Amino acid sequence: MSLLVTGSIGIDTVRTPHGVSQDCVGGSSVYFSMAASFFSPVRFVGVVGADCPFDLAEVFAGRGVDLAGLEIRPRSKTFRWSGTYQENMDDRTTDCLELNVLAEAPPKVPAAFQDSRFVFLANTHPCLQRELLSQVAKPRFVAADTMDHWIKDHNADLRALLKQIDCLIINEDEARLLAGSRT
Repeated sequence: MSLLVTGSIGIDTVRTPHGVSQDCVGGSSVYFSMAASFFSPVRFVGVVGADCPFDLAEVFAGRGVDLAGLEIRPRSKTFRWSGTYQENMDDRTTDCLELNVLAEAPPKVPAAFQDSRFVFLANTHPCLQRELLSQVAKPRFVAADTMDHWIKDHNADLRALLKQIDCLIINEDEARLLAGSRT
């Protein structure tokens, strides 16, 4: 099986009723890749800035994650997200969002990854997700992740992406926001 994962790699600050974790490894492509590596080799495509405080090769050591698609941009800053989770750990608010490298051109999918049959487009701008998807020859199944920022501020771009994917992974609040419904 050939699984390609691409999208956000972040530096996160997470506040919960149980504590705070500052400048930790974040980004849905990182967490999805870690989980997927239990079941399949992963082809990873992503971008960080020179300020990234962690080494993804160390994070994924022994996990079967091919980092040939990881790009480190020396003049850029890594995506940052800060959020607060409520007592139920389901409700969260975004406190700060710095797109940084996610506001730039996406990384290139290496030629050796372009035959991937399964693709996960982790959270990033829907236009970048579409551009990354266009670099894969004939995927059999494509899933994508998004967040409230893209749903609110880039809805038309997200809806265009929805026509090209098989599965959208969102939480309840994001589903309500996308549907334009409170119930």
